Amino acid sequence: MKAMEKIPPIKAKNQLVLPDDIAQNCSYCLEVIPGLTALIVDVSFQRNTEPGKVINAEDFYIAYYDLSNEINIHQNAGTKVNYSSKLGMVVLDAALKSSYVPSLKTYSFWLLIAKPLLQNYLPGAENGSIEKRKLNNTIVFSSHIDSRTRLCILKLRTRNYNDPSFELSLRGTSLQVFAYLVERLNESGTIPGKLSELDTAQIIKTQTYLMEQLSGTFPGIDFLAAMAGMSVSKYKKLFKSVFKESPNSFFLREKLHIAQELLMSGNFNTINEIAYELGYVKSGYFASIYKKQFGQLPGEVFMKNMA
Repeated sequence: MKAMEKIPPIKAKNQLVLPDDIAQNCSYCLEVIPGLTALIVDVSFQRNTEPGKVINAEDFYIAYYDLSNEINIHQNAGTKVNYSSKLGMVVLDAALKSSYVPSLKTYSFWLLIAKPLLQNYLPGAENGSIEKRKLNNTIVFSSHIDSRTRLCILKLRTRNYNDPSFELSLRGTSLQVFAYLVERLNESGTIPGKLSELDTAQIIKTQTYLMEQLSGTFPGIDFLAAMAGMSVSKYKKLFKSVFKESPNSFFLREKLHIAQELLMSGNFNTINEIAYELGYVKSGYFASIYKKQFGQLPGEVFMKNMA
């Protein structure tokens, strides 16, 4: 009997499928409303991919949400564990040159937003002050994904792309995520402003360095400004314009974000072990700054290793 030929699965019209030797699963792209397009990148790559340009369109912003793990653990034989973190959410001007280097297994949600659409909902839109501004090479916002947005995207993730109602679910999710984004930008007082490509690259360079040094102590403003090739005053001003807080506050918040993950991981016997992992000699000091950040003591969320 002649072997039956493998029939390729039926895919929805908006699915983007890569060859099997490159990646499994698919991505999905949809224009939600005029000026708002959603993209889902849901793939398992079979090999490492070269960084590639996502988009370069001066009339749009990109809102990117990465649903992969936000905490990375690095350990070499005989050395102390090093913890690093990454921000899962970034909103940037599509005119800014950027590349996207996905991990081998990735799930991310993207919104491509026309500038007039987003500007219409930001502070100052009622008197037209934003529309008159030049909005090139701008990072608007960068942070962790808020819980409401994460739950909204995770719910969509459970849906089958071939389900007849998937497109409706994606439209609804996209509009909800866009609404949460507008609300968050307004709460933070964020108004897009001009930032050069070089300055942007240097600020991101120091931010990446900070998030790779969270097991140690804050390296100092002078060191970071020198790394960015800027004066201290310029560096502090630009860093705060991007991340809405000082470098020191950003570093401490990210360190405590990892502490929260470790406290609930169930991998430690005592809170003192976690404090030591993150470079705190005095557990009492660790407890006090943790409570200041989260409103509760480490012991209230600590899950002890039961192995």
